[in-house]
Amino acid sequence: MTTGPNDYAERASRAFNCRDMEAMLALVCEDFIYLDGMGIQTGRESMRKRETALFEAFPDAQVTFSPFMVSDELLALTAVLTGTFAAPLVLPSRVIPPHGRPITIHYAAHFTFRNGLAIREEAFFDSAALMSSAEQGEG
Repeated sequence: MTTGPNDYAERASRAFNCRDMEAMLALVCEDFIYLDGMGIQTGRESMRKRETALFEAFPDAQVTFSPFMVSDELLALTAVLTGTFAAPLVLPSRVIPPHGRPITIHYAAHFTFRNGLAIREEAFFDSAALMSSAEQGEG
């Protein structure tokens, strides 16, 4: 199933909020590239691992996407991720212990599409703010 920049945000947030991993993976190409301040990940299986880690760490996580630029092959959006940090967040480079409190993460993302599928996402968030939010319970 293909999508595209015009309906990606709505379909991706609905799939995430319903924990429909197969619907999420169907929106991206097999060799999907994800970049953020912590590194680069390639492929649907990397996406599956990343999203599964979020679902496990934040079992009540919800995301809201607000697109602000859409063209034939590009999408830029802002997002808000909320949830209770209830289990360890397993990242490629470290594990962050949970503190049991709600968190809110604001971020932006740019997507590139080809043939109706997302081929690349660049996520922009303040990793220092993420860590301090997640590590508030450590003392």
